[in-house]
Amino acid sequence: MKLIIRLIFIGALTYFLSPIFTWWTAMAVAFLVCYISPSSGLNAFVAGFLGVGLVWMGHAWNLDVQNNSAFSNTVAEIMQVSDPILLVFATGLVGGLSGGFASLSGTFFRQLFLKQKKRSLYS
Repeated sequence: MKLIIRLIFIGALTYFLSPIFTWWTAMAVAFLVCYISPSSGLNAFVAGFLGVGLVWMGHAWNLDVQNNSAFSNTVAEIMQVSDPILLVFATGLVGGLSGGFASLSGTFFRQLFLKQKKRSLYS
């Protein structure tokens, strides 16, 4: 359940703050959300990956639809990609990896300040 809540927070804040601020705001959002809410490493990475990746892919697809794929076709020719829609998926992948590693960094940064419980021999 926390994964879904974290994913919604990261996605919503990325969606609303990215047009106002710079592109790396999505990474700051993912870092802060996972710093504030405790989670495991995999849980944080998946939330950041899906939260940022889906927003970036949706935005890239929306821009592609608005200009009738003119820009995508031009960039696909330059990069020698067969299908311009692969650029939309590549944008989502780059955003997802960036958001995933930022949220993972937030989780690990939080764990730096937690005192480790001393384990006994019998526990």
